[in-house]
Amino acid sequence: MRLKRIVLGLLALVGAGVLMACTPSTQTADFQSFVEGQMDIRNHFEYQGDKITLMETTTTLIYSAYGLDGPEAAEEYALAQGIENWDGIEGITHKVDYQEDRLIETTSIDMNKVDLATLNELMPIETTDGKIPEYLSYKLTKENFLNQGYTEVTDGNFKVLE
Repeated sequence: MRLKRIVLGLLALVGAGVLMACTPSTQTADFQSFVEGQMDIRNHFEYQGDKITLMETTTTLIYSAYGLDGPEAAEEYALAQGIENWDGIEGITHKVDYQEDRLIETTSIDMNKVDLATLNELMPIETTDGKIPEYLSYKLTKENFLNQGYTEVTDGNFKVLE
């Protein structure tokens, strides 16, 4: 009886190991769009296979580069651009920090929780057939970012906005 329990325990352990080996691992990637003295946009992705599971964006804008003279003017500008549309949506965490000389906006999108139709209203998702996809493709997103002039950051050494 004791031998039977040991064998069953080993089989359960092997089964768990097989399941873990078959689960796709999460990979990460980072991209940056940088204009010295003006802006720094950093995008962090987590994905499994081709499916993006998490997107995190940090955008820093220097007020003077946009003709703004301080936090109040920056907040008015941001509101005019519809920045508040990102607030209160399930799966999206959004924060804006109006500092003395710059605005820092952070947005995190949990792709397992956000409704893609709602996300499509905020940032149109381009597809060949014009329909809302079932998931965001990492391969297509990466290609799109590189075509827009973003640089892939593979070593964690982002340029720093002074």
